[in-house]
Amino acid sequence: MISRIFSSLILVFLLSSCSVTARVPVPGIVPAYNGDKVPASILDSFPSGRWRFVHSMSFHLAAGGEGTALGVVALDGDEIRCALTTVEGLVLFAAREKEGEPIQVSRAVSPFDKKGFAKGLVRDVRTIFVKPKGTVECGRLSDGTPLCRWSLADQITDVLPKKDGCHTLNTYSDGLRSRTVDTRSCTVLDSTVIPEDIDLVASGAAGYSLNMHLVSAEKLPAAK
Repeated sequence: MISRIFSSLILVFLLSSCSVTARVPVPGIVPAYNGDKVPASILDSFPSGRWRFVHSMSFHLAAGGEGTALGVVALDGDEIRCALTTVEGLVLFAAREKEGEPIQVSRAVSPFDKKGFAKGLVRDVRTIFVKPKGTVECGRLSDGTPLCRWSLADQITDVLPKKDGCHTLNTYSDGLRSRTVDTRSCTVLDSTVIPEDIDLVASGAAGYSLNMHLVSAEKLPAAK
């Protein structure tokens, strides 16, 4: 059972670095209603300061295969620490990344030491938890749906607020959608929107879906 989970997990993140994106182009924005001012309802969706999250995770590969694990994410400004553990508490993988610096892996039990695993994992963590980088423009889609769009080189991130306080996030690379993140059952903790459930879908024939259910969310005191 554990070996099957290991194999599925490593496939998820290795495939995330080479998946073939679906032919879904970047949608156009109709005249901006709010210029470049990002509504608080969107900004509050991304934690600021120091936080620690624990999620139970399940995933499914487009080509078949599934598994479960516990994921731990600690945020501290532009630094991310993440880990994967078994339900019993065995640490399978642990890494730290400060934006602009190489990823530092402190523990990687085989097969989590494979090339590309750390990069894929950190990329998904940043997509879910960290406010996008780049030039921002807020407006509406042709159907009237409000959104804010961040553009950086050939990378585009659209964040669409939902009426229940949650949001949907779409990322595009080279003009094609690569990932969708949907958050559900949101509450507010320390002025931050915390979803109880997060679904991430990576597009393409070699894509995957990742479902995360919140176990705990903790705002940490400022570092001394």
